[in-house]
Amino acid sequence: MWSNKEAKRLGAVLREARLDRGFSQEKLAFTAGITKNQLQLLEAGRASGRKGETGPSNPQMATVYGLAKVLNLTVAELFQRAVL
Repeated sequence: MWSNKEAKRLGAVLREARLDRGFSQEKLAFTAGITKNQLQLLEAGRASGRKGETGPSNPQMATVYGLAKVLNLTVAELFQRAVL
């Protein structure tokens, strides 16, 4: 099952890759076809910005693929980095 810990690790990997490539959250989100708010939640590993909600982010594969493509990574590379 997808946990908060795993969601936070994926978020940290996304943030690191974004910063390494010089993208702002706004630029990466726009280029990947998602909103800045979605990216912020993914990087935080959270499913919702609502106060008191603690569920892990659970992005659609199309979202993960779009982010990986813009970051010049494969989906497999993105998840491998999150696991290590």
